[in-house]
Amino acid sequence: MSDPKLYVMSHQKYLDLAKGIGICLVVTYHTCEGILNSFQFGAEAIQALTNFFRSWLMPMFFMVSGILIRNSICNKPIQKHRSKLLDWVYIYFVWSIIIYLVRLFSNSFTNTNMAADEILLILWDPVPTIWFIYALALSHFVTLLIKNVPPSLVISVALAANLLNSYYFGWFSGSIFERFAWVYLFYAIGFFKGNWLIEMIKNEKLATWGPLFFVGFGVFIALFRSELPWVTKPIVSLFMAISFLIICYRAELVFKNTMLFKFSVYIGSISLFIYLTHFALPAATRMLLSKIGLYSFSANILIAVGLAVCIGIIASKLYTKQPIKLFFERPKRRKEVKNVTPYSV
Repeated sequence: MSDPKLYVMSHQKYLDLAKGIGICLVVTYHTCEGILNSFQFGAEAIQALTNFFRSWLMPMFFMVSGILIRNSICNKPIQKHRSKLLDWVYIYFVWSIIIYLVRLFSNSFTNTNMAADEILLILWDPVPTIWFIYALALSHFVTLLIKNVPPSLVISVALAANLLNSYYFGWFSGSIFERFAWVYLFYAIGFFKGNWLIEMIKNEKLATWGPLFFVGFGVFIALFRSELPWVTKPIVSLFMAISFLIICYRAELVFKNTMLFKFSVYIGSISLFIYLTHFALPAATRMLLSKIGLYSFSANILIAVGLAVCIGIIASKLYTKQPIKLFFERPKRRKEVKNVTPYSV
């Protein structure tokens, strides 16, 4: 397995920058999905954006998570991981209930279509948006179990699961394993091949080619994603994610002293707060703008992202205070060591 000592070097600000930009794009993606569900015509550009984000955005998050968890899994005692996994389980159940209730009671004036019995299925079929937490906890747990297995074997099996999930689309439909089979490949690559990824991201020869590939092939994916052969999709996702991280690394070198860069890094450090609290904003923004007669696709996206960032910042500032703390942190026994830093994706 790759040397975990590189973790100290690898946890640089460009990874938080990637998460900061990435979480804003996640909100954009969810807003675009809401637009597509509400408007049958005139949303071709929104469909292209959705194709673009779907191809690489969540794989990038899981790859970064795999890179950042390496030191912890390799060096910390199992009790620490037990506590962390319980934290993820707690957050998953609390926010599953919150999302379920909000969507259920807003059924009459949105297009969410939340069934009353969906909360009973969350052990294997998460309610919308919260699947990320479940898949992240599963990735952590599985990697703990197989951390000493040869990396080539783990990645090969993860690739096979990803491809089977693409070829037999719907095989795991209605369960968390549909998402897990998709994203674990990238988590495993981040964990087992973190050194290789970081060397590639920092390679001077790719300083130009990375951004060019991301923009050029990104346009192609936006327009023709549905026509890509299924067998190429994990490779496309991997290289798009790496290209995005190359852009973030180069941005750190050039803009690291600017306020915009520092703010984006800060947004990355509180990305989980934004992820958890943004779920209602795409639909709420769409309804409000429509009601006052000022609706446009761009306004819907920009306002939803702006509100998501603002609410995430407020939540991160208040999360240590009761009763707000109960929404973000599992109550711990006295003998447990408390995590004093905010969660991040």
